[in-house]
Amino acid sequence: MCINSKAAKIALVCSLGLTSLFGLFSLIFYFGNWSRLAFVSSLGLFIGLVAAPEFEPKAFKSAWVLQLASGLALGLVVGFGLKMDSSNMAASVAIGALLGFVASLWVKHVPIP
Repeated sequence: MCINSKAAKIALVCSLGLTSLFGLFSLIFYFGNWSRLAFVSSLGLFIGLVAAPEFEPKAFKSAWVLQLASGLALGLVVGFGLKMDSSNMAASVAIGALLGFVASLWVKHVPIP
């Protein structure tokens, strides 16, 4: 996957911005629940990486690769966070990959706070 510097900057800003925003809300309303903070922050990271190509589509040559990879990573995070066994972990990774792959269809309907 070849990513240019403009695409990397957009992905970094989107992912860190949404991670911070989601984490801040979790920190304010659920202070002390650190596993929730980590889970919600990783969800913000996923949505940020998936949404980055939708904000600036011309900067990303193959946006679906980034979206697919972030979906796979989210599936792993959810699987480890919920302490799933291997078959459920595989299902979680597959669902995450599918969500990442079809992100161009659903990401514009996600209300970002």
